[in-house]
Amino acid sequence: MESKRGSLSGLRKSPLKAETYDSHLERDYMVELDHDPAVREWTKEHGVTIPYRLLGTGHTYHPDFLVTYNDGSKQLHETKGLPLLFWLSTKIKRQSAEEYCASRGWKYKLVTKGFRWR
Repeated sequence: MESKRGSLSGLRKSPLKAETYDSHLERDYMVELDHDPAVREWTKEHGVTIPYRLLGTGHTYHPDFLVTYNDGSKQLHETKGLPLLFWLSTKIKRQSAEEYCASRGWKYKLVTKGFRWR
């Protein structure tokens, strides 16, 4: 997966109207979210930090997107390139995020090119 940073502007559903991205996958997903009729609002600048432990050391995880749907429900979405899906850190972050979301009545979604895990 190629990592390419940049920014998109003119976004309708981001409260900032412009957002930065860290990869082509993130950029493409931002466009998808902005055109999804079920999405009310989304942002990368959400301030959510999720603590997790990896090999006995404490870390914090910052999911890529906070998405609010028209029905008021919220989800955290993380984009990952296919090779990273199999890393231990990805698995532990996902478990921590699912617990975090469940405690708030939210859902967590892991997105990669070609398919999504719910």
